[in-house]
Amino acid sequence: ALPISTGGGMNANMRGVFLHVLADTLGSVGVIISTILIQQFGWLIADPLCSLFIAVLIFLSVIPLLKDSCQVLLLREPLENERELQMALEKIQKIDGLISYRDPHFWRHSASVVAGTIHVQVMSDVVEQRIIQQVTSVLKDAGVNNLTVQVEKEEYFQHMSGLSTGFNDVLVMTKQRDSVVYYKDRTYIM
Repeated sequence: ALPISTGGGMNANMRGVFLHVLADTLGSVGVIISTILIQQFGWLIADPLCSLFIAVLIFLSVIPLLKDSCQVLLLREPLENERELQMALEKIQKIDGLISYRDPHFWRHSASVVAGTIHVQVMSDVVEQRIIQQVTSVLKDAGVNNLTVQVEKEEYFQHMSGLSTGFNDVLVMTKQRDSVVYYKDRTYIM
């Protein structure tokens, strides 16, 4: 029987080869059966019926292969790892020295490889390699075996947050709004 589970056992190439051999075998068996039915009973309809039956069987067995291939091409998160990945992200949030994480993205690269990327914001006094090792370990336990961790120190994260907001928002965040003097030509000094 053809294994239908996503991500388990046979990879997509082996399943494709198996389906090709299966189609050839079914085609040969169909020719033999339809020949016997035509010769013994004169049933001329047996040939197109056998061909149609074989085509339907092949089509139904190819659907899981197409689904798996589409999930790989679309970089979809593996459904069988979804719960473990969510629990892993909760564990990552509790790592000492880690402020937060963002942009976690996990996808099936092949039948046996789940890849991922994640950005982590850390306090300025932590050792980045320790955080990378801890994050990698947690996600490896959840099934991710090819991972990129981007570490952002607290100062960098605050700087980038300031760039993405308006000038007035930055002034409010830094509590320096009252020290800004505007001139008639809309220039300002702090």
